[in-house]
Amino acid sequence: MNESQLKDLIERVLNKLGLYSPEASDLVFKTLKVESLLQYIRQVNGIACGFGQCEPWVAVDICDNYLKYRKDLMKQVADTTNVKLSFFTLPKEEDWAWILETNIAAMISFCRLHYRRIPKPLPKQNLDEQWIYYKKYYNTERGKATNDHWMEILS
Repeated sequence: MNESQLKDLIERVLNKLGLYSPEASDLVFKTLKVESLLQYIRQVNGIACGFGQCEPWVAVDICDNYLKYRKDLMKQVADTTNVKLSFFTLPKEEDWAWILETNIAAMISFCRLHYRRIPKPLPKQNLDEQWIYYKKYYNTERGKATNDHWMEILS
């Protein structure tokens, strides 16, 4: 994958969502790269989907417990990703597994929304601070990501 094209796409998607900042764009790119090496659209021996390796239940949770209460943002995400609004209002894991695997704009959007739900500011564009934030809020303490892997992929 051409990384500069992906960075450009991330910036355009986040701008269209109204959720762009240099910190957000950088963290989304790094998350996608670490999660999938920008090679895998489906988790090997798992259920996570897309370059961000988002589990479908997480996308459903974002729809049910975040976007449901932010109707304007829900419509903006639907418009930006070219996904019918009904997939947001009546989300199903099997639908979101397909959408996240096949729609890069949707994966970018849901990665950003995942971070947007966190009531803490995004970290600065610093690998150490981003690692701590990513590990705590995206990969979680139960996730398999390690600081060594993060640094190796992104340094």
